[in-house]
Amino acid sequence: MILVGEGDEEKSLEPPDHFLKKKVSDTILNLLGDYRFHTKGYYVSLHAEENNCIVYPSVKNALDIYRAPVFIERLNRSGLNVPNFEVLPRPIPRKTVMLPLNPFSKNSMKIVRNESQYYRCFRSLSMDYHYPVVQVEIEGKIEEIYMHLTKARKGDEEMNRIAKKVFEIFGVPLGKIFVEKIDGKLKPFYFMPLMKDEIDLDFAIEVMHEDRLFR
Repeated sequence: MILVGEGDEEKSLEPPDHFLKKKVSDTILNLLGDYRFHTKGYYVSLHAEENNCIVYPSVKNALDIYRAPVFIERLNRSGLNVPNFEVLPRPIPRKTVMLPLNPFSKNSMKIVRNESQYYRCFRSLSMDYHYPVVQVEIEGKIEEIYMHLTKARKGDEEMNRIAKKVFEIFGVPLGKIFVEKIDGKLKPFYFMPLMKDEIDLDFAIEVMHEDRLFR
């Protein structure tokens, strides 16, 4: 297996710039943390697929996981509890969490608490009403899971359960899962990249070996 990432050479990581310049024929674990379209992480997965390699994440899953409706629906179909959501082309004011669908978004999430804020956020996320916006019904507390493969960094058993399920469904190694917490139960609803300073490569590699992944 080739581990592609940026960091200490002692971890046997293949720098992405080197990886993208050569022909490869192995299973690829992409540990760059950001797999959005036109990022270096995206091109690493694309290059692996162009060389007919198995890669985590696949290009399809790398694109799907950041699209809130696709993320929520795939989790729902797998049996996970998720919040209710709507995809709206026009505003319907309420207290909600708003998520973008426009292709130029940096995956911004907006927590809306009043009507004036609602209209500002809707206009911003829809790019002046050119794109629909996702609205998620959230009643509990919002928490973040720093997913490293099948485990949450600094997480509890319930967070690990969610991280493992998300990895099993999407095969995306690294990311930040936003969840609604009610009575100790977690409902995932959004996925964002992990930035470089949020990635714990030692922990990710430890999880890979402990859980005997990819064998």
